[in-house]
Order: sequence, then C-alpha cells, then structure tokens
Amino acid sequence: MSDQVPTTDANLLAQFSQMYRTAIDSFMESVGMFRGQAFVLCQVVKQGGMTQSEIAEALSVQGATITNMLKKMEEASLITRQRDPQDNRLVRVHATDAGMKLEISITEQLQSLENSILAGVSEPDRAVLRRVVWQMIGNMDKSG
Repeated sequence: MSDQVPTTDANLLAQFSQMYRTAIDSFMESVGMFRGQAFVLCQVVKQGGMTQSEIAEALSVQGATITNMLKKMEEASLITRQRDPQDNRLVRVHATDAGMKLEISITEQLQSLENSILAGVSEPDRAVLRRVVWQMIGNMDKSG
C-alpha cells in the first residue's frame, strides 16, 4: 500500500477503485476469465433465460460487448444460447452446469474479497458507506 496520502476525495476514490479492480482482475486471471465475463456469468446464473439485450441493460454495457463475451463463454461451455420457443426472434442465454459451478466459485471469492476489504468496518459504517456510494452513483447518473 502506498504511503502517500491522496490529496482529494477524487484521488482517494481513484486509488481505491484501482486497487479493487487489480484485486478482482488478479482473481479472474486465475480462473481464466475477464471481469466482465464473470459479471455476465453471475447475471445469467442469477436470472437465467435473459436475452443479450437484457443482459447488456442489466450490466449497463453495449450490446456488441455482450455478444463478444457470450461467444467466448459459449466456446468455453459456460453458457448456451437457445431460441425462445414463444418468440423465435429472441435468443435466451442459460448457464451450463460448468458455468453454474464456476459462478459459485466466483461468488465465494468475491465475498471473501469483500470481507477482507471491509474487515474491521462496523455494520453502521458499512450502512453509511452504502448510502454514500449510492448517492454518488445517483449523482453520476444525473450528470452523465
């Protein structure tokens, strides 16, 4: 950890974000995935049968990004894409058994990372953190 103290709130947020992203990327590399793919897999397991556009909307990413990720995940036998029997125009995404097993591991590891990061932070302070972060997200949504 750096001994240099960030001079602004923005610098502190940037430092935390970079450290958090590095920790997640390191774990994802160990399971042979990219961060985005893991978030897609978790979303598909949580709410199977979504269309590509529904996944993109849920994760706030471009449809083309999801298409590329799903192709790689399908090649790795983590997901399948199937035509919707009620509406042949739609393709629904489902996790395979291997995908569901990997999602469990990813969720456990991310929970472990969260526990490590928040070690020693009281529940009232965690509640304040959640409130402040949601406020910042709201502020960014309004300005973006």
